[in-house]
Amino acid sequence: MKSQLKGLMQIGIIVKDVDQAVKNYEAMGVGPWDISVMDTSHPPFDDLTFNGEKAGDGPIIKVAMFNGFGTEFELIEPIADSVYKTWLEEHGPGIHHLAFDMEGNYSENLAEHKTLTGKEPWVRGQGIGGLMDYSYLDMRDETGLIVECYKSLQPDKPILTKDFKGEKRS
Repeated sequence: MKSQLKGLMQIGIIVKDVDQAVKNYEAMGVGPWDISVMDTSHPPFDDLTFNGEKAGDGPIIKVAMFNGFGTEFELIEPIADSVYKTWLEEHGPGIHHLAFDMEGNYSENLAEHKTLTGKEPWVRGQGIGGLMDYSYLDMRDETGLIVECYKSLQPDKPILTKDFKGEKRS
């Protein structure tokens, strides 16, 4: 296998209510969290597509982000019909994906996934003027996980922050 997982970047967790989940985590000493809404009706998410099709207009998900314990935690509350809402309805709240930093060419990694599993990415999301290109690789049968991977962003371009305004992270 040519591609390699270099490091865990994020644990993505689907929840019914982000605000309540944040309160529960903070009561356990985990926080602070940054809460935002991904809204496709205006920049920067107005060009977001899922599997090549334009995402609907309006709020899609409410997210809370926390960096700690050497990784990023993402709480995802589905707002509109989406793969996240379907997941919540079918599986209930819980871990949705693990995101890894991967070595190798992004397109080659996706092709290798298809060779290994016989499947295209479960979801591929693109947008934010070319800054976002990520895929959920359904490897539940092979590893018990959905693995999220990213196309490397250009180093001179900003990445997302808590308020999705395209500011640089510190």
